[in-house]
Amino acid sequence: MLSPSKPAVDYYNHLITSDLSAATEQHEMLIEMQHKQNVLFGGRPLTHSLRPMVMGEKTFQYIHDTVYVIRQAILKIAATFFNNRKTLDHLGLTPYEIELCAIPTNVIRMSATARLDSFLTDNSFKFVELNAEVPAGIAYMQEMANIYRKLPVFQKFTERYPVRFVSPLEHTMQGLIRIYHEEFGGFEEKPSFAIVDHLDVPTYPEFVLIKEYLERQGHVAEICDPRELECRDGWIYANGKKIDILYRRLLMNEFFEIQYDCAAYLEGYKAQKTCYLNSFRSKLVHKKMIFALLTDPDYNHVLDQAELKAIRDHIPWTRKLKPSRVRYRGANVDLLELIRRNRDTFIMKPNDDYGGHGVVLGFQESQDTWETAINQALQLDYVVQEVIEIGRQPFLLPVEGTWQSVNTVIDFDPYLNGPMMGGCLTRTSPSNLANVTAGGGSIPLFIARYL
Repeated sequence: MLSPSKPAVDYYNHLITSDLSAATEQHEMLIEMQHKQNVLFGGRPLTHSLRPMVMGEKTFQYIHDTVYVIRQAILKIAATFFNNRKTLDHLGLTPYEIELCAIPTNVIRMSATARLDSFLTDNSFKFVELNAEVPAGIAYMQEMANIYRKLPVFQKFTERYPVRFVSPLEHTMQGLIRIYHEEFGGFEEKPSFAIVDHLDVPTYPEFVLIKEYLERQGHVAEICDPRELECRDGWIYANGKKIDILYRRLLMNEFFEIQYDCAAYLEGYKAQKTCYLNSFRSKLVHKKMIFALLTDPDYNHVLDQAELKAIRDHIPWTRKLKPSRVRYRGANVDLLELIRRNRDTFIMKPNDDYGGHGVVLGFQESQDTWETAINQALQLDYVVQEVIEIGRQPFLLPVEGTWQSVNTVIDFDPYLNGPMMGGCLTRTSPSNLANVTAGGGSIPLFIARYL
């Protein structure tokens, strides 16, 4: 059950509208601080909203508990079925991905750091996918929280509604160090880090923020393109520095495109002297088909009643898009016929992509366009998912020189570091796709202590 945050939201909006001249000045402060502190995505600020996300303590704890239950359900299904090649094929893993997942590692967890992406509905929330490979946003949220704390309107708000903030950056980095020590067997008290990805990605400013944070904590930290890594006696070296933890921000799909140019990257992983987090095994739970396993009785029969209830309440019905017969709302039906006749009820999206790429929302398309999209998706690796009712919240934003109330979609994305929820990414958008790469914004979550 979600506790009401509307009174707090209304009060924050009231503080903005009560002095629009001051609001305009603070908006300029907000934008200036994002530029000054390098909190940018592709050169642009993450948000124009003077209001962050505010959630009641009871709601936050309920989501925390739900995330734990769903994580346990995923682990139980993985333990039961992932040794079966048929299941891996059903998930959509390629033979090369399966080969990489099978490389031995001391890291027990399939995903050391992950993010469950959800949308808030009018009275609940629904998860729509699991980002188990390289969830971004952890440093952005910490820096944005620091920025909001400097705004007079936020300071005034907290006089009536005391808040707290859970840092995804602190949780993630501390979690990686624990795994390095407790699972991988690393012994350096202050392990060195390499943040590895392409250097021309729009999230590069976040890499700098993470590097600066680690250095403040006493760690050596480097940012490096995977093609510039060296492997010496099994150890990864980045910019000439020996690396204990390779913080992998390079997606495996992106690695496949350049694999012949970065032999050291794969050589170091096989040697297992440098700890790669996440490991390649994260691909096992990264595919969007993991939600099909959660919602399919052929797989979820191994779950207990609490896990099944959490799935019913918070995971939309999902299946691989292919000619097949499926169980849907108690009936055995033809999948393609079902989705062709009910485009308002379903969306389609690639099994392994990000940023809203390739997502088709049936309710936004004409019947002809929907059927064409189905035929095209059948030639690729797609899932079909039952649409969810997305709630909206009013955000006051400067639009063409005036302040306007904009009904905004809230994408609420808890980070997972082991069994615990370690902070959240909150994305906002006036459209039904809230991904930053699709044009959405990002704001930190503050928890109102007494709501």
